[in-house]
Amino acid sequence: MIISKENFQKNIKIASLVLFVITAFFSVGHLQSDEHFQILEFAQYKLGKISAADLPWEFGEKMRPSLQPWIAYSAIKFFHLLGIENPFVITFIFRLLSGLLLWTVITRLNDLIIPKYFKDKKWSNLFYAATLLLWYIPFTSVRFSSENISALFLLLGFLTLYRKKTNLNFALIGIFWGLSFLFRYQTGIAVFGAYVFLLFIERTPISKLIISIVPLFLILLFGTYLDTLFYDEFTIAPYNYLKANIFDDKASNFGTSPFFAYLYLFLGKAIPPISLLLFLGFISGTVKLKKHIFVWAIIPFILIHSLVAHKEVRFLFPVNYLFIFISIVGLMKYFETREIKNWQKKLFKFSIYVNVILLLIMTIKPMNGTVKLFSFAYHNLNSENTYLISTKRPLYTMLVNLQTSFYTSENIRNEVVKPEEVENHLIHNNINECYLLHEKFDFQEKLENYNLEKVYSEYPEWIKNIEAIDWQKKLRTKTIYKITKKVE
Repeated sequence: MIISKENFQKNIKIASLVLFVITAFFSVGHLQSDEHFQILEFAQYKLGKISAADLPWEFGEKMRPSLQPWIAYSAIKFFHLLGIENPFVITFIFRLLSGLLLWTVITRLNDLIIPKYFKDKKWSNLFYAATLLLWYIPFTSVRFSSENISALFLLLGFLTLYRKKTNLNFALIGIFWGLSFLFRYQTGIAVFGAYVFLLFIERTPISKLIISIVPLFLILLFGTYLDTLFYDEFTIAPYNYLKANIFDDKASNFGTSPFFAYLYLFLGKAIPPISLLLFLGFISGTVKLKKHIFVWAIIPFILIHSLVAHKEVRFLFPVNYLFIFISIVGLMKYFETREIKNWQKKLFKFSIYVNVILLLIMTIKPMNGTVKLFSFAYHNLNSENTYLISTKRPLYTMLVNLQTSFYTSENIRNEVVKPEEVENHLIHNNINECYLLHEKFDFQEKLENYNLEKVYSEYPEWIKNIEAIDWQKKLRTKTIYKITKKVE
């Protein structure tokens, strides 16, 4: 039975929605620490839960946009009013809403783009599936991160642009693209490229561009007001960001890469052969679509990011959709005049198998092991007066060695004790029962007077059967033991 184009895409839409929801549930934690510290901990600061001295250095520079922390602040207060205080429930709601919103925008944008650019059933189906089920799309789409929310509003602008070009829609485009900038300043490069296209290539009337740009600047003024309110003094955060990371080059303290680094970073991180097919399609698509607004938005975005010494793949997340569109169009145009050879079909099928495997893994994989540990502590060690010994560092400084307040369990009393001093500490303080947090696979110090029971581990015990690897030395992991005094 041949599945029609409409039914296939409807099935993809439903399947991707289910996967987005499942991923939002399992994808505990953050992909990168900025997603936590620059949003949730900034919100905690305004809630009076953490001091400015314990926040990352960016707070002192007054360089981060405050719109998203204000949203988190307001949402947390609202959830607390409803009696929802579990931080893991709150972050699940953030992920779920982020994913559902982006899923909605992508599906609606697909419905507008496909009839115009993909007349062939197999290519329209491939494009639809790639925008929603490419292995890294669900887990990046459920992030409550600046990159993801910025992408949401960037695409909302394009979605509005693909509809009727009324004055109201141009005003909405300015609002959406202004918000996209406020969530992540770098997305302004793509927005600038889009406006250049509208002016010089599409020759949009100046009057309509003014209708769009005026609300955009009003949004930027609103952002300045929010930043001033957040930092308690007049603040132009975008300038502070530019000064700190570009003029003062502080971003380079976190690593530098050559101009062409995004090439090998993408090819490696997006996993070949999938990444190779997408990259080759992108090169072809850029040539074929040289007068398309997506190309005018993404090329300056990539070039300017390439000029900045510090590079991370997540910096490119806001233009994910544009990249996929250009790549699929490029592959389609390439094969319009060429027969798909047998080895190319096999490579494509193999890529699908790889994608399915990675997609399933990332659907249920927690994003951050330390936050998963926090979740275990919150839900299992949060009874009254739980005592936890850490052998290396305090529990709530384990996220890149910065203090975190958002996931804190108030009933856990935590002290740091060296591994070799644990038993003496227990005896001296007359402790009969407690928990031990150790940042190795096994706690190997002998406790003559106490029993040890491993209650939490990031890895299963059976991996120790693979004796070719010294797991104790190689694994960067965290385990929790329950300690009880032996009965004489």
